[in-house]
Amino acid sequence: MVSALTGPSIWDDTIIALARAGIDVPLGQLERDWTQPHAFSPEVEAGFLAVYRDTERYWELYQLAEKLVDLDDAMATWRHKHVITVERIIGGKRGTGGTAGVSYLTSTLTKRAFPELWSLRTQL
Repeated sequence: MVSALTGPSIWDDTIIALARAGIDVPLGQLERDWTQPHAFSPEVEAGFLAVYRDTERYWELYQLAEKLVDLDDAMATWRHKHVITVERIIGGKRGTGGTAGVSYLTSTLTKRAFPELWSLRTQL
């Protein structure tokens, strides 16, 4: 059994599915060290751009990508609500775990779990 911390993430599995569909994905994205965070890949972005430009051919990948964007959107909405709630409760005090509190949480608002799915939209 593969541990969630040492195996591929849902995003890694999605990139692998992209390659299985015949879209060119760099080998480094398919055989990377799963314990390390994913780094933005222009090639993965280009692969998903091909999916978005030919949704009929890649319908299942397109639907998967859109569900991941939905998930990412919901996470961003939750982060925003969390920032507001924390600010309401503790103001500018230090947060749990020694973080800077609200200022740290605010810095997370622009994070995206699936960055290539967001950046490709500029090219559509």
